[in-house]
Amino acid sequence: MGRAFCGNFRICGQNVSSENPLSGCEGFSLLESLVAITIFSIALLALSSISLSVVGGNRSSAHYIEASLMAQRTIEDLRSLDYNLGPDMAIGGGDDTIETQLVNCSNANDAVTDSATLFADPDYSYTVDAAGNEITPLTLETCPSGLAVQSTLRRTWSIRDDSPIAGMKTIYVVVGWSEKGSPRYVSVATAIVGQ
Repeated sequence: MGRAFCGNFRICGQNVSSENPLSGCEGFSLLESLVAITIFSIALLALSSISLSVVGGNRSSAHYIEASLMAQRTIEDLRSLDYNLGPDMAIGGGDDTIETQLVNCSNANDAVTDSATLFADPDYSYTVDAAGNEITPLTLETCPSGLAVQSTLRRTWSIRDDSPIAGMKTIYVVVGWSEKGSPRYVSVATAIVGQ
């Protein structure tokens, strides 16, 4: 019985017998090796830049999630405060029992809906230290103005009386921070009714 393949064929530009198919083959040239390494390096650089942008996106997402949670916690804390309108069921009738954090201290921002403006001139905020962290125990700032975003998260809120209807208050919580030199905001709003 003979072999399944017999004869000569060409490898590396030379005739080679089937007895030793690699004889006369000298491998890759230096130029071919350099081109392959260059292509491989470019592909690795592209993959590394993609991974860096993914890491940056994850960091930004983490800030948004943390800010959303902080805003929601603040809304829940404010909703749990005492808001009793008294027998006349009207805001400002003198018989109200309303916690300080729910009093509208500035009507100037009642028509504002822009998060940046609501953050800069809110009804309330908590005092922060030089690094931008809220001071513990929390110290309430009433009607602060000109607040600027910092690298850390900071929460503010504004109150609108008789909104959306008489006897209700709308609370706008805005959490702001700076990321890569640009201000970022997360806003949450809710309405509460007096008892």
